[in-house]
Amino acid sequence: MLPFSSFWQAGFEGADHINPAGITLDMNAINAHDVHIATDYAALAAFDIRSVRESVGWRLAEADPQRTFARLTRCMQAAEEHNIQVNWTLSHYGWPADLTLFSPEFVPRFAQFCHQVATWLTGFYRDDPPVYSPINELSFFAWGISVGLFGDSAHSDPDAIKRQLVRAALAGCDAILAVDPRARFLHCDPIIHVVADDDSDHAQQHAAALTDAQYQAWDMLAGLREPELGGSPRYLDLIGANYYHGNQWLAQTGQRLEWHLDDARRSPLSDMLARLTARYQRPLLLAETSHVGSGRAAWLTHITGQIAQAQLAGCDIRGICLYPIIDRPLWENITHWPHSGLWDVDPQKVRLLNHTYAAALRQSQRALARFQGFLTPAAGPKEFVMNQSVLVVFSHLRWGFVFQRPQHVLSRLAQHHRIIFIEEPVYQGGEAGLRTSQPAANVTVVEPHTPIHAPGFHDDQIALLQPLLSNLLEPAAEPLVWFYTPMALPLLSAFNSRGIIYDCMDELSAFDQAPRQLQQRESALLSRADLVFTGGRSLYEAKKDRHPRVHCFPSSVDAGHFAQALDRSNGHPLQQFLPKPRLGYYGVIDERMDLPLVTALADAHPDWQIIMVGPVVKIDPATLPQRKNLHWFGQQSYAALPQFLAGWDVCLMPFALNASTRYISPTKVLEYMAAQLPIVSTAIADVARHYADIVTIADSPEAFIQGCEHALRLTAERRHMQDEAMAAIVAATSWDNTVAQMQQHLSAIKHRPAQPAAQPAVHAERTQPATLHPVECLILGAGPTGLSAGYHYGKGAVVLEKNESPGGWCRSIEDKGFTFDYAGHIMFSNDPYVLELYDLLLGENQHWQMREAWVYSHDVYTRYPFQSALHGLPAEVIGECVLGAIEARYGAAENETAVLPAGDASRDCCADGVIADESCITEQHNNEDFEHFIYRVWGKGIARHFAVPYNRKLWKTPLASMETSWLGGRVPLPDLAQIVSGALAPLDKPVGPNARFGYPLRGGFQALMNGFLPHLTCTLETGTAVAEIQPQSRSVTLSDGRHLQYDQLISTLPLPELVRLMGARAPQAVQQAASQLRHTSVCCVNLGIGRPAISEKHWIYYPGDTLFHRIFLQGNASPHCNPPGGFGLTCEITWRDDQPLPCEGEALIQRCIDDCIRVGIINQDDEILTSSIVNMPYAYVVYDHARSANVALIRSWLATQSIHLAGRYSEWEYYNSDHAFLAGKRVAESVKDLLSNRKTIA
Repeated sequence: MLPFSSFWQAGFEGADHINPAGITLDMNAINAHDVHIATDYAALAAFDIRSVRESVGWRLAEADPQRTFARLTRCMQAAEEHNIQVNWTLSHYGWPADLTLFSPEFVPRFAQFCHQVATWLTGFYRDDPPVYSPINELSFFAWGISVGLFGDSAHSDPDAIKRQLVRAALAGCDAILAVDPRARFLHCDPIIHVVADDDSDHAQQHAAALTDAQYQAWDMLAGLREPELGGSPRYLDLIGANYYHGNQWLAQTGQRLEWHLDDARRSPLSDMLARLTARYQRPLLLAETSHVGSGRAAWLTHITGQIAQAQLAGCDIRGICLYPIIDRPLWENITHWPHSGLWDVDPQKVRLLNHTYAAALRQSQRALARFQGFLTPAAGPKEFVMNQSVLVVFSHLRWGFVFQRPQHVLSRLAQHHRIIFIEEPVYQGGEAGLRTSQPAANVTVVEPHTPIHAPGFHDDQIALLQPLLSNLLEPAAEPLVWFYTPMALPLLSAFNSRGIIYDCMDELSAFDQAPRQLQQRESALLSRADLVFTGGRSLYEAKKDRHPRVHCFPSSVDAGHFAQALDRSNGHPLQQFLPKPRLGYYGVIDERMDLPLVTALADAHPDWQIIMVGPVVKIDPATLPQRKNLHWFGQQSYAALPQFLAGWDVCLMPFALNASTRYISPTKVLEYMAAQLPIVSTAIADVARHYADIVTIADSPEAFIQGCEHALRLTAERRHMQDEAMAAIVAATSWDNTVAQMQQHLSAIKHRPAQPAAQPAVHAERTQPATLHPVECLILGAGPTGLSAGYHYGKGAVVLEKNESPGGWCRSIEDKGFTFDYAGHIMFSNDPYVLELYDLLLGENQHWQMREAWVYSHDVYTRYPFQSALHGLPAEVIGECVLGAIEARYGAAENETAVLPAGDASRDCCADGVIADESCITEQHNNEDFEHFIYRVWGKGIARHFAVPYNRKLWKTPLASMETSWLGGRVPLPDLAQIVSGALAPLDKPVGPNARFGYPLRGGFQALMNGFLPHLTCTLETGTAVAEIQPQSRSVTLSDGRHLQYDQLISTLPLPELVRLMGARAPQAVQQAASQLRHTSVCCVNLGIGRPAISEKHWIYYPGDTLFHRIFLQGNASPHCNPPGGFGLTCEITWRDDQPLPCEGEALIQRCIDDCIRVGIINQDDEILTSSIVNMPYAYVVYDHARSANVALIRSWLATQSIHLAGRYSEWEYYNSDHAFLAGKRVAESVKDLLSNRKTIA
């Protein structure tokens, strides 16, 4: 074994040659790695990278040995401090100025240098053997010398150059071994694939010779070639394969085989590594790989898949080195920085993490770890198939067709299951059989061929296919079987399945040329399936009542892949000479396409170029409309789609509105959004439902053309707002997260047989008698409002609580000495009565302190609220925020607001936990939406950097769809003086109405709820759930079968839940109004950290790309919330039914831990003593434009039924806990007055 400290490694560019312009290079100095060694190493911990490649530099070492060896010492000391393994390259293209390559002293001088370096370093390698690369890239180095890129021996014989370098490398190995016999050697070179320009024998032989030349240096080192040089296998411990996108080209012209265009002539990296393994039988390291600019994330995802495929095929690969890890300029032009590192470098040499690349790296690490989990130390590549679950898939779509939902989902599920993807049979005369291929890691595609012409999984095919497929798996295999087409259901008998999944991605029966028996077969599949997934909301609604376990998983997006389109210079060659503007569509072109609309669009604007990319199926290509400005480019690879998008101005979805499109949920809408381009679509239901505020929806050809015209006229500011909105939507989803949720459902059926189809539920008639004497006042829910109502009503009231303990969403849990609340709650109020109530309920059990609320953005902390504490942010951000606030106040007529009393700029601009202050309220503009309100009140700087991204993250709702009546005093007019002063100097203390807050000293927030119990004179029943409400008879049925009659009912339940319990007894208009009420849910991930006092803060708000929007540092609410040596915190994550959590369970906890490490709130080495998840289905009520009318309608009808609403969720208002206490008091007194007046009148 030759272990590295980590599989994922970092390479620091260390070239030290003299470039062709005569400039002496020291790449470690140019990007300041030589002065940032310690911090560069420390930054790697966030990615669990513990092995790095560094270069010494022979030329530099002999020119300035003191400086060079001092740097080596700093490297090793920093490495020890940060637990980093350093693997050294000794010569990185440079050699001493007094030597020539072929001088007699060249080889012995290099050996002496290697001896000196090894002697210097040997003391640092006490436990593990060092890994050295004596000379970097022998073959490439030799070629570079021969063409004048390096050194002074241009035009020399390339083979002679290579031999001389090999002599020096071997002498260097011997010198190192003389110092440290444990040393191991890593020899790196590019791996390449060269293709002939034509089919002639000469061209083929020339290309093969160039490809084979890549092995020459390794062959010489191992003694396989020219053994007189002294080579031996003992010098070749590790093979380092360097691989970039330009490593494949045409032999004669040198034209690159473009990776990003998916050139079919390219050789897969996995095949190239397999050839290297077969030739040398040595462990491999992918020693250098990276891409440039916007392609970095997509390249890394591609490389990860190829490495997984190679490992599963038997290649012994010990690591991947991201090279360079820190960006550096080109050797030939040191003013051009290509942006190829995980960190970019600004002019002041500050490291700037590329977040898209970083996200791709984290996902790649997780994916590769799962693939590697199939290969146990005891199992070779042939045995790995026995170590994993098998997922057999029947698909009507071929893997090589348009890359869409099946490929996205299954290539990711391959991290958990061996995928057997069975396509529809193709016709071939003779004996039937199966052809297999491996297009992706752990995916085998099976293409049956039969002598039968019948299409698809036709009944005529079944008899031939069943015996073929029965022999496909091991006899004892019990696969999960997954269907994309119900037509394959008869083939289920070929497998001993342990679970059946139907992924319904389209309503196939509505498609042109659909088999007539498809609907019947789908019904049979639904009766047998364990799980049903749907590809969109419309499909979900069509299937949800046909199976008990239907889950909606709309198509998602690979944001890293489509980020390539954000580089608008990265266009596709097919369209590069077409004039602009360009309006484009990609996807299948079939009966779902509105061809007359496409024609009308082209005719309306002959100066527009209409680009249509995709295969033409089920319609005659000859019938496609033809115009000079209408371009049909046919099917293109998924890899090339970002390049098309990069050159477009508007993205099109010109779908026909017919039976075939009724249920579609186009994947491309999110891909278009990832490219941040305007989108115009016909009125596809799932597009209009979810994205009408982002996508222009057209209901006629004229409206479609006008939508395109409007999109081309968008102002820069409007485009910026649209880009941010699109980025927020894309950030909320990914194929990785979607598949993680699917896998959780698969895991639930992993070890149980398929269940029979569910039978219709039969509801038995309840026989328990109703209570004889009605309850005077029945209160539903014992949260803060219900407890307050019961307390203030007193005797005669009965409070029902479904949970075993009171408190509702103000409860607390104890976990291994930690106290966690159901989300973060505190005590604060300006109401004297509430303050007295705190004293009554808690007595001395109170802990008051000053609030420490902060915002984390742009990698710095600033005090909360954001707009009054700009100091510490980057200068350009401060300038933009201050200027924007000034412009908003004085800049334009439409931004003018009423002059008010001195405002308090400290109020938050996210309306998250601030009490109303009626003395300071902004003027409300009629019908103004929240998004425009933000820009009008705070200006575009504060809006861009905090208010808009945070609120989108919090509300999971387009801000333009929210009205502003709820804001009240929560969002006052900013005081410009305070904004400016907060930008010039840090705030010295918390500000705002809850700057001082209280919390129970012991017992968590639950203690405040429990404080009611000794004072209640009403009846409280916990563990009692309501099953039905009969408003007309004024009775409720409990889940235990009891009936309770009531006179008056106070509900603190969420308003939609209250109406749901009434069922059809509520008028249709009331039911409809309740169904339209919107809210967000909150998931709380509680973490108990094994380190005390991790921060002095109480809340931290995160407008950036963390999964959570806020952290409540529970451990600082009271000193008794933590066990000794521990500290508790809660990550709060909002979600909605149509925007579910990206993952669940342990995966969600790990995601929060990763984000906490990334933002620095905990450390990589912190021990997680405990973790838990608390879900709050109702958290924030959404004030959309229909809320007020819907609530009023429901409330007015409930009032006629003697049902009174109180509290945040029942009144559907933005209440804090003190409001809840007052709401309970108010409703109790109102009901008592009502009953008292009635008795008086009687």
